[in-house]
Amino acid sequence: MTDSTEWIRGREGYPHALAALSAPPLSVRVRGRFPHDAVRVAIVGTRRADDEAREFTRQLATELAGHGVVVVSGGALGIDAAAHAGALARGPTVAVLPTGFAPTYPRAHEELFERILVAGGALVAELPDETPPLRWTFLRRNELIAGLSDALVVVQAPRGSGALSTAAAARKLGRPVFVVPASPWDQRGIGGLDLLAGGARICTSARDVLSVTAPTVMDSMASGSAPRSEERSSGLAGDELEVHLHLGIRPRHPDEISRSTGLPVDRVQRALLGLLLAGRVDERDGGRYVTAPPKG
Repeated sequence: MTDSTEWIRGREGYPHALAALSAPPLSVRVRGRFPHDAVRVAIVGTRRADDEAREFTRQLATELAGHGVVVVSGGALGIDAAAHAGALARGPTVAVLPTGFAPTYPRAHEELFERILVAGGALVAELPDETPPLRWTFLRRNELIAGLSDALVVVQAPRGSGALSTAAAARKLGRPVFVVPASPWDQRGIGGLDLLAGGARICTSARDVLSVTAPTVMDSMASGSAPRSEERSSGLAGDELEVHLHLGIRPRHPDEISRSTGLPVDRVQRALLGLLLAGRVDERDGGRYVTAPPKG
């Protein structure tokens, strides 16, 4: 990995956002290029996220990055990994680590962290190398995520999830907290429902977050420069257009699409094949399909 720079409290370059923490770190090491002047949105959630939550996270991060927002997360498995990967499709991202830079934690993310640096993003660590991952180091990492972000999105979090401690830290700092609503019977998202009951904002798309963190972007979207669902389906016609308009980030089976569109299953399958060959949809496990993220 690249050499690191250091933020030292009281010296030039130390982020004002960290100074606002109840216990600001004395020093923080940074590898890569930290985007001080960009709008930064944290996306966090459980390491045991389901496929739909990870897919939503990837597309949310991709769309935010496409509008110039830098996605911040904790470098963990599950929602964090999906957030970093989605952001890398369109721009840089920042991973705040619960340990030092070495050894890599989690080990499986060594390649991901290298990609973050190559893409012009940053890795942030308060703790020295060889620090083991312990409960208190994760809680401290979560505080730093909140401090370095202008807003926070919780995608999927059960009660007791570390993502909820990040949300608590963000609220103390006066940061907007968004939650992707979950089904009330899904225990993996029940912590997020608690946050919504406590006054958190709902996030169903990037627009919800941008309306608060980047209103000038929303102005351009309202003027027509950002794609609406119909515009994302431009160039399509007939069954392919109908099927594409009924797809989104939740993987759907051809039988389900047939029921919602009224098209026979064989026509849905032919339309999906055409969309797949055109790069307009992606196939998921179980023969289900989602809208492909924007290219370029």
